[in-house]
Amino acid sequence: MGKRFGAIWAIILIANLSFGQSINDFVERGLEANDISKRLPPLDSLMTIARENSPRLKFFDADYEYWDGQVVLAKKSWLRHINLEAGYGYGIFDNLSNQQIAGDPGSQTLFSTEQSRYTVGASLKVPLSSVFNRKREIKNAKAEADKSKYNKEYAIWELEQLIVRQYNDLIRAHRLFFISNSIVETYKVQSIRAEKDFSNGVINVTEYTRLQQMLNQAISSFESQRAEFLIALKSLEGTVGIQIEI
Repeated sequence: MGKRFGAIWAIILIANLSFGQSINDFVERGLEANDISKRLPPLDSLMTIARENSPRLKFFDADYEYWDGQVVLAKKSWLRHINLEAGYGYGIFDNLSNQQIAGDPGSQTLFSTEQSRYTVGASLKVPLSSVFNRKREIKNAKAEADKSKYNKEYAIWELEQLIVRQYNDLIRAHRLFFISNSIVETYKVQSIRAEKDFSNGVINVTEYTRLQQMLNQAISSFESQRAEFLIALKSLEGTVGIQIEI
């Protein structure tokens, strides 16, 4: 009786071992056939698209353009102190004769004519504060422009690191999602067999209940992994700025 009981358990053990190996083979083949990385856009392509769509990088571009313009304005600030004046007049004006213009002291007669006259003048008044502050203003504007440029470079590095992490998170979440689905299918097969065994009196209600609980836990885990996969996908899409077709 004892030998027969041991033989039965040996057969069950071998069967379970073979069943487990077949499941592992199935999962491995399924993961290879459903490798999501083969359907995702290349990582470099995603990084390029993300750089083009990133609002943060666009902000740094605008900030750099503003401060680069401030550098130009600071260099030309002295032009603000140049005043140009022009005037126009029409009427009768007293004029010198040609002899007086030539320097003849004997000619003292003025003559009047009706004519138009134009006047143009320029003046330059540069406050000392502008002279001393001009170089500092240029230097400060250049520093702000450089800061925007370096901030953008650092933001690009952060963005690329984030995409790499989210890309790998998506692949891992998809693999776990597929594995959890395989586990659910496995427990469904066991549940059908357990229901038959319970009906035939092979297993008791305690064992049958335990198997049903394992199936429920597997389904719960599957739904959790499904949510994680969708979150990982939406996170990557949000960072890149496009909808990813898989």
